[in-house]
Amino acid sequence: MFEELDQSKYHVLTPEKRRILIFAGLLLSLIILPILFYSYYSFAIYRPAQNIDETAIEIPSGSGLSEIASSLYEKDLLNSEFLFKLYVLLNNFDENIQAGVYIIPAGTSIVELADILQHGTNDISITFIEGWRVEEYARLANEKLENIDYEDFIDLAKSSEGYLYPDTYYVNREIEALDLIEILKKTFDEKTGEVMTPTALSGVGMTKEQVVTLASIIEREVYKEEDRPIVGGVLIKRWKNNELVGADATTQYALAAIKFGCDPQSSKVCPSDDHAREINWWPNPGSFTKEEIALENPYNTRAVVGLPPAPISNPGISAIKALLSYQKTDFNYYATDSDGNTYFARTLEEHEANVSRYLR
Repeated sequence: MFEELDQSKYHVLTPEKRRILIFAGLLLSLIILPILFYSYYSFAIYRPAQNIDETAIEIPSGSGLSEIASSLYEKDLLNSEFLFKLYVLLNNFDENIQAGVYIIPAGTSIVELADILQHGTNDISITFIEGWRVEEYARLANEKLENIDYEDFIDLAKSSEGYLYPDTYYVNREIEALDLIEILKKTFDEKTGEVMTPTALSGVGMTKEQVVTLASIIEREVYKEEDRPIVGGVLIKRWKNNELVGADATTQYALAAIKFGCDPQSSKVCPSDDHAREINWWPNPGSFTKEEIALENPYNTRAVVGLPPAPISNPGISAIKALLSYQKTDFNYYATDSDGNTYFARTLEEHEANVSRYLR
């Protein structure tokens, strides 16, 4: 019933053939594959990484090798985390990688990168926030940088309020105040040069100084990007109609200084003692008395018609773009709650209802 299998149709491994295959497998595993891998490894550790631009990377103190490799890979500074870790471990470099901020050139190989991380850095990252005033810049710079004196920085930077671009910078921890200020001002020019063109300024009928001053107010008044052009339109409408601009942020700017017996128009540091570093430079508008709101200070647009004599903070590019693309609407009022939501109104009655509903 069953046809007898014809074994001649099948390839049957003889003991001799099995021995040959086993030997070939061992030869492949123990000699050929390692040679191939070593050849690839020797090539790959010198292959340029994929980053096309110079890149800053911070290695926090106490970071492990895997954590460092992951951070480098995420920024396209490595083609392979595994090969980087293997190279570092084979050369006993893992204990010598130093914490700090590194500027990595484009197309750096694993060998070059490991060498860079061995030699340490004297750079440090420092982040200035959009909407900060000079005193807040001075406070942070004094805390993080060795040669920055709080009072000296304010003396040198106060006249540049509004033009110190807020961003994260990588600078030498021994940088001097004047050099840092020049970097901040140069960055402002670079970031805004293509935005605040003569054509753009002509289009909104404002000077560069007026745009920066209004942007410095917008930066403090409104948080959501989509609301900023609308608020810009409201403030510009008031200003051009010779009405009170009426921005709380300007009152905050004036009163924070005046509460300590200072003149916000003066370039003199005030107060000059260490207590100044703990000041809340943006006091809650809800705490203002009627007398404070009515204070006739040039910076207080709730009491004095016109724009402040200078910017009240250092705006970012978003606030500046919002001013240059401000929207004309029939809104005359706005109110922003603690969550950053802005509520618009056409009439004072609607505005008061919004304040009562959302701000109290």
